[in-house]
Amino acid sequence: MEKTGWAVTQNYRTCGTHEQVSGKRLELVSFPFPPFVQYNGDMKAQTRRLYPFIFILSMLLLAGCNAPATPQTPAATASAPAITPAPQASPLPPDQQALLDERDSVAQDLFSTLEKARVRGATEEEIGDITRTYVATIEAIESQLRQANASFQPLNLPPTPTLVAKKDVFDIGMVTEDGVRIKGTYYRPAATNAPGVVLLHMLGRHRKDWDAFARTLQDAGYAVLAIDLRGHGESEGQREWSKMTKDAAIAVDFVRSRSETDPDRIALIGASIGANLAINYAAEDPEIRGVALLSPGLDYRGVTTPEAVKAYGKRPLFLAASSEDRYAYGSAQELGRLATGPVQLLLLDGQGHGTQMLGKDNGLEEALLNWLREGAFGDAQT
Repeated sequence: MEKTGWAVTQNYRTCGTHEQVSGKRLELVSFPFPPFVQYNGDMKAQTRRLYPFIFILSMLLLAGCNAPATPQTPAATASAPAITPAPQASPLPPDQQALLDERDSVAQDLFSTLEKARVRGATEEEIGDITRTYVATIEAIESQLRQANASFQPLNLPPTPTLVAKKDVFDIGMVTEDGVRIKGTYYRPAATNAPGVVLLHMLGRHRKDWDAFARTLQDAGYAVLAIDLRGHGESEGQREWSKMTKDAAIAVDFVRSRSETDPDRIALIGASIGANLAINYAAEDPEIRGVALLSPGLDYRGVTTPEAVKAYGKRPLFLAASSEDRYAYGSAQELGRLATGPVQLLLLDGQGHGTQMLGKDNGLEEALLNWLREGAFGDAQT
């Protein structure tokens, strides 16, 4: 007869993240007694003998259930890469933004004008003239932006037809460093590597006063730019005399930027207050090769000349005035005495003031041409 006895069995249920014993009961099963449990026929006595075993087993099972759950390491997931905002262009200072807006406006005018010209069947020569006019202005503005270290994207401009043996005259627009729009007329010479001349008009006048003499200079091989000072002619702005050297600066920048000019050979010619402005600008720009002053004053509207002439140094200086124009006549002679470099002084009689002295049989234009060739530009051939 096979012996039977009591044994511990287990019921399980899910507890958290692991299995644990939920209850215990004694169940009669049939299997051979283990060596340490001997059946002696006394059921109660046999059960009492099993108590220690049952107690120990219960404690072990409870310890397993109450043990801290092993933290589960979350499955590694690919974290989204940190999003770095695209770098944003720093806003330009107002004066540089004004230049950029002006450039874009001129570019729109260029492409619109070219389209209209093609629609009406314009010749290649006409299209070339249009392109040169607008591209020259755009290139001058971009040159200013580069000099100001502005961050901008240069425009992809149409190719400019090269004119080697043909003179050209066209109007341009420029923007000064303080945002004033300046108009000018450019007289392109039938030459390359040409010296440049910038012309500054009298108080209350305009660039057209220079037209005849500008064409004479152009015929002589010079690249010439005449401008309307701010508050004059077609230029914008107020007549702020102390700021007009900025107008001269943008004019010089334009001439230097031209492919047909020699940027190292630039001279200025000014009349009346234009003369005072010319010498004041040149005193600050050591690269200017020469300055000619027609009817200058020691002080016109607060624009003074004595200190500027001293600062101008040993560079060539041309002075002209007419005797009936007493203030300019005396001022020209005084400035000649203050100059430390070579001076050519032309004193006339009854010839008027500033640009009024031009276009007459008084030797002034011939003297200026000779001074430019031999004085301002030395032995340079034009």
